[in-house]
Amino acid sequence: MAPSDRQVTTSTSAAGARRNPRVKGRAREAEILAAARDLLAGNGYEQFTLRNVAERVGIRMSHLQYYFATKGDLVRGLLVSVAADYSAQTEQVLAQVPDTPTARFMAWIDFLLQDCWNPRTRHFFIQLWGLVESEDAYTGQLLQQFYATDISEILQLLHDLSPHLGSRLLGQRAAIIAGLIEGMMLMVGNESDDAESRKALLTETRKQIFRMATEA
Repeated sequence: MAPSDRQVTTSTSAAGARRNPRVKGRAREAEILAAARDLLAGNGYEQFTLRNVAERVGIRMSHLQYYFATKGDLVRGLLVSVAADYSAQTEQVLAQVPDTPTARFMAWIDFLLQDCWNPRTRHFFIQLWGLVESEDAYTGQLLQQFYATDISEILQLLHDLSPHLGSRLLGQRAAIIAGLIEGMMLMVGNESDDAESRKALLTETRKQIFRMATEA
């Protein structure tokens, strides 16, 4: 929000927001991205088209293309939106734990591992990988850009936990930890699987990540 906006009263600001086309535009863009995410999670990446997203929002495709001219633009917008959501969740998770390097690092690792156990998260990311790879002509560049944010957040927490490792080793281990967590989505199975086995797998994964994060 611009500084001048903060100088007006709350009621005037709210009324101005309703009249401000930029605010309306951001709201519509967010609505399109939410619909795109729901479509991908529910119908799979093969059904991910501009027309299908527009129908889900209830707008004409030409209207959607005002915000995202091509499918590639929409895919990139979706990646930015998902990364921003996880960055916001990082702040929320870390605000609830003691301000120590170990507590902060393990709190975020625990959140990511539990997130892998969410069937909707698992299905969404598997579809996202397929969508991005098909749009990226299988170069992997878009996924690398997307996971750069994830790796950087792990790297900062890892640096606070184990500054003795050195920058190169910290970067390598942050990337390995991020890859390990993402790969766990393929290993966790279904909710109907044996609960004790799932718990044991989670416990061992936590232990190995902490070992990797701290061993010289």
